Amino acid sequence: MRTIQVNTMIREPLQGHTSKGDQPKWRYRNEWFKADHMGYEALAEIVISRLLEKSNVKDFDEYVLYDPVWIDDGSEKLPGCASRNFRGKNDMLIPFERLHRTFNGRGLAQTISGMETEKKISYTVNFVEQTTHLPIQAALTMLLELDAFFLNEDRHTNNLAVIRDEQTHKFRLSPVFDNGLALLSDLHDYPLGQDIYPCISRVEAKPFHTDFYEQISAAERLYGPQLRLSFTRQDVVKALSGLDTLYPDEVLVRVETILYEQMRKYSYLFTR
Repeated sequence: MRTIQVNTMIREPLQGHTSKGDQPKWRYRNEWFKADHMGYEALAEIVISRLLEKSNVKDFDEYVLYDPVWIDDGSEKLPGCASRNFRGKNDMLIPFERLHRTFNGRGLAQTISGMETEKKISYTVNFVEQTTHLPIQAALTMLLELDAFFLNEDRHTNNLAVIRDEQTHKFRLSPVFDNGLALLSDLHDYPLGQDIYPCISRVEAKPFHTDFYEQISAAERLYGPQLRLSFTRQDVVKALSGLDTLYPDEVLVRVETILYEQMRKYSYLFTR
């Protein structure tokens, strides 16, 4: 497993793209590196990206694959993950929040705050499609279903984004990425040793409703179910393999148990 020396790299500002802390992040050549900050965010990124291999996510767009690394900042070594840079030299990542503010003079989150859940989703879809000419109904529904399954609590309107080529001014969907605050990875809010089932019930969804079930039910009523998963329990074990050099067994067993519970709860997402 690689050890990445980041003390000579320039740390990248996250520009408010996460609502739960400033996860250390660096870019070098064509790779991004992130170190754990709240708990085991890198493990969540790695495991989720491995499991997405057995899904239909690529039918909508790409997903970012994360690899495990040690990150040495000169004072300590931290578990982390590495991923390729999915943006070209002319690409700009534009969050929905910024896109809405640019065209309407106010943020998306503020605009939809008083609406019912279905209206929030349909308003967002209509705005983004009219502005970018991208069909996002299915892709957004798939992402909300993915977040419900993996318990991603950080999909706010700054973490939904499109990519614009600054030369051609054409838009494209961004790949699925930034799943670090999933699988109860924030050990400040969900400490090791606590029963995971009450922890799971406390996780709040974003950005259209705080309840995952209500959020995906609204999206599926509008646009139909989109996500299909096909991994098995054996695939979960495989996705966790090799990570025992970064994390203790207590963390690995916890993540495995969470995934089995979510497979039971969201069995309808699995192909038959």
